[in-house]
Amino acid sequence: MEKVREEVLYKYSFYQPVDGYRYSIDALLLAGFVKDKKKQIKILDIGTGSGIITLLISKRFPDWEFSAVEIQKDLYEIANENFQLHNLEVNLLYCDYRDLEEQDNYDIIVSNPPYFNNGHQPSNQQTAVARHEIFGDMESLIGKAKKLLKASGYFYVIYPANRLAELLTKLSNDKLAPYAIKPIYPKQEMEATLVMVVAKKNYKGRVQLLTPLYIGDSNGNDTKEIKDLYEKGVLEW
Repeated sequence: MEKVREEVLYKYSFYQPVDGYRYSIDALLLAGFVKDKKKQIKILDIGTGSGIITLLISKRFPDWEFSAVEIQKDLYEIANENFQLHNLEVNLLYCDYRDLEEQDNYDIIVSNPPYFNNGHQPSNQQTAVARHEIFGDMESLIGKAKKLLKASGYFYVIYPANRLAELLTKLSNDKLAPYAIKPIYPKQEMEATLVMVVAKKNYKGRVQLLTPLYIGDSNGNDTKEIKDLYEKGVLEW
């Protein structure tokens, strides 16, 4: 498969497909949102694609133990090349996440999932699988995340804002309680298009509704938070 090496945050380069699924700002936002005070963390990236989320998190938390799973062979191979390029040791799995049999194994699970239904799909099969719920929907992802997480483990996900109620209902049904919610707006004059949600296994406390993140200002320029994300790779909260 043809690929290209490009520059991303921290001025590091990595490979991604020339044609097919390419990372978007969703991945950068989610990677910058993940955090934990503990030094020793086991983290799993479900649907890693080219590995961008795992790579970016590793730059901030080099001592964490990384695993990633990808169902598409060509993206799995590119992710493997990216991890080798950055000398990052990752337990990279080529399989359907629904087939993972581990239980109570991870402190954090992160996923930028496909969230379109199986209606009209792009002609590129790689993009269709990455963006549409072909290999499992949010309900199956949440159910598997609950089984894979340790007690009090965290599940990080980014999702369309107009499906937030649906997401929260499915989390509650699987006893992954919402811990924090970050709404994301293209700019102040527009409605939120995305939300980042952190859910916690066995959590019974209150949910934190975090301050909104605006991608651009009224003039179409990046906001300070987005500039900081591009420069430092982190969204403070």
